[in-house]
Amino acid sequence: MGITGERRKWNKLDVLEAIKDILLIITITCFVIAGIAAVKQGLDKKRNREETDELRRRVAAAEEVVPAGSDDEVMTLPVETSENGEAVELTVIPDPVMIPGYQALYDDNSDIAGWIRIEDTKIDYPVMQTFGDDGWYYLDKSFSKSRNSNGSLFADPDCVIGSGTKQYDYQDGTHPSTNIIIYGHRMNNGDMFGGLGNYLKKDYGLSHNVIYFDSLYEHRKYELIAVFKSKIFYTDEEVFKYYQFTEAKTKEEFEASVKNIKEMAVYDTGVEAQWGDEFITLSTCDHYTPNGRLVVVGKRVD
Repeated sequence: MGITGERRKWNKLDVLEAIKDILLIITITCFVIAGIAAVKQGLDKKRNREETDELRRRVAAAEEVVPAGSDDEVMTLPVETSENGEAVELTVIPDPVMIPGYQALYDDNSDIAGWIRIEDTKIDYPVMQTFGDDGWYYLDKSFSKSRNSNGSLFADPDCVIGSGTKQYDYQDGTHPSTNIIIYGHRMNNGDMFGGLGNYLKKDYGLSHNVIYFDSLYEHRKYELIAVFKSKIFYTDEEVFKYYQFTEAKTKEEFEASVKNIKEMAVYDTGVEAQWGDEFITLSTCDHYTPNGRLVVVGKRVD
């Protein structure tokens, strides 16, 4: 009995020691994996930053060679009517011309849809757009389509950026959606949409209230109208889903959407909207709740 009991005792000790060794190996493995992930994320940030800096240089260089804009102007030509022979003026609107700097980038990657910039922030990036099943392609891809944890800023696939210009009431191309939604990661170092959290503070929001977003064909300017928190809801939840507001087909639909946005706002910006206005919505993650989102909305003023 004594020998058998002693053997059992040693067997239990051996098992405990083995478990400790396994736990130690698991712990070390987790640290190694976390370290590798941290290094990879750091390299991704560095590559993304270098690539974006190069894109900015290319846009600036192209603009120096060919200034933004076009020499094309609206022309009026005399035309005789077939009824009474009187001359009438026929307005000829030029075809849309891509901004030279963006043309250079478009030649490399036709997924580029525009460029967004907010002064005194890190937000100064190209905006990509793909459609259908590939609508979220740039969630983890850079401009060069390389896999990158930073991803890119990208427009909702249901949005129309527009190829025309407001100058000609978009008769020279296509009219943009009522609301252009742009998504981006909220990186801890402030890259991409990492700095949007600052907009929860009214003083910051009002001092950074101008959002510049260019389509490939025109420069656009938006003024901050609301900042709010929301979430991704279940399909059957009957609530305002900001990420579904891309096109207001009626005045009533427009006013209902604006009312919801203003009611969710964490502070009053003093900016109002009326039927026919255009918007831009910046959306990023917020961990205040599962599937939480932080949203910044601007109204076009130019």
